Amino acid sequence: MAGKKAGNLNKTTVAELADDKAAVYKILNAKGDNVFTGAAARGKVRDQIAKHMRGGEEAVPGAKSVKLTQKATVAEARKSAARIIKRDNPKHNG
Repeated sequence: MAGKKAGNLNKTTVAELADDKAAVYKILNAKGDNVFTGAAARGKVRDQIAKHMRGGEEAVPGAKSVKLTQKATVAEARKSAARIIKRDNPKHNG
């Protein structure tokens, strides 16, 4: 089962996100603006995104939803994330 590719940033949605491939993900605020972009390896997508929820060890202020795009490899996900960060300049990416 592939799992969801987008939804509100909460425990239920994160538990249902696709985790079977590497992915690049965008964390969005209430307006839909990209405030953080990251990449995660296959099997680590849910754990990585959960870190950015309120109360998580790398919580993103104002995070409301998440969108992810699966990639064949983590290297592809990282390259895609770098392009998105350069283009969007998310507020919470260093």
